[in-house]
Amino acid sequence: MSDDHRIVTLTINPSLDISADVDTLEPTTKMRCRNVMIDPGGGGINVSRAITLLGGTTTAVFPAGGSTGRSINSMLSDEGVRSEAVSMEGTNRQNFAIREKESGRQYRFALPGPQIREEEWRQSLHKTGKLGEAADFVVASGSLPPGAPDDFYGRVVKLFNGSPTKVIVDTSGDALKHALQQEIYLIKPNRQELEYICGCSLVQEKDQEKMCRDMVDRGKCEVLVLTLGKDGALLTSAEEQVRIPALKVREVSSIGAGDSFVGAMVLALQRGEELADALLYGMAAGTAALTTEATQLCRKEDTDRLFEEYREIHRAQR
Repeated sequence: MSDDHRIVTLTINPSLDISADVDTLEPTTKMRCRNVMIDPGGGGINVSRAITLLGGTTTAVFPAGGSTGRSINSMLSDEGVRSEAVSMEGTNRQNFAIREKESGRQYRFALPGPQIREEEWRQSLHKTGKLGEAADFVVASGSLPPGAPDDFYGRVVKLFNGSPTKVIVDTSGDALKHALQQEIYLIKPNRQELEYICGCSLVQEKDQEKMCRDMVDRGKCEVLVLTLGKDGALLTSAEEQVRIPALKVREVSSIGAGDSFVGAMVLALQRGEELADALLYGMAAGTAALTTEATQLCRKEDTDRLFEEYREIHRAQR
């Protein structure tokens, strides 16, 4: 099969991500925006974009509707990302991020997305199933739009039960809770997302390690990557549990950092890297994305440099 299909991503709630700077956020005042950037977005789309930036190939599946959907398609084509869009009646959403220059704070606003019809989400599942039949990995990522069933991601995982295709799910809340009723290869929650799933506090490292080990041992997933922001990440599989601290960088924008993490990690796995090295590459891409402006994702040169720094950290821990 084509290399474009070795990694397939699914974004059921895509968006146009718009970012801008203002001097100061003030109520009722018309604030003039500068440095406006517009990029295609949504979990899986950003994963595909990150993979492409890092020199890999992928196919992004998503429902596209209205002028926003046409813009997403066009922008992905300009970036060299192969896409397979499912036509939808509604118009894809927009997300907004405003950075206040005075304080350096970034404010993010995520719209819910259009109502998706049953035939549209079912067609998205069907296309993902067909493209993913001979894929190494399928990445299903992002929020659910109104109209999509809570068990949507569980249905994605179920498509590949018994097949060699490995499914990665990166979502949160009830969508993740329902997905965990199936046999998932890898999930990547942050601490708050995992606390929602387990209904307990995971502030302490020992509690994080115990919960992640318990979930893997109970077959909830084969690999659990718990992302901890400035505290790094914790990888748990049947064979190992690895904690890596985060490198300190000057954070410019957090948009797309998690998706860059997933994109880099799955690309490394698809290329045959061991889990620990794939984790380090994911952390490098996520860290690299923090240093780019607004809706920009990881740059390859930054990711490769940071990867070597993370490898040194890991070597020192052994």
